[in-house]
Amino acid sequence: MSDSNNGNHEKELASQALALCDDFNKFSEQCAFLCDAFSAIVRDPACIDEACGDGLGHHSYWLKVRVMEFRDRIEELHHKLRD
Repeated sequence: MSDSNNGNHEKELASQALALCDDFNKFSEQCAFLCDAFSAIVRDPACIDEACGDGLGHHSYWLKVRVMEFRDRIEELHHKLRD
């Protein structure tokens, strides 16, 4: 690989790594908010109605999907770094 191509490859990897870090920081903030919300809900189980239960289920699914997306992005970046 030429120096120019290698430099472009490194810039692309650095850009992907920075985007991943930024996205993960946002995700981390969202998770912290959800943890606080879940904690508040379980302190008063009487407030868990059908809508609340649906919301908990929706956010649980969202968390699982986001974690899988981050895992895939990290794995992809890891493979690119090894090449």
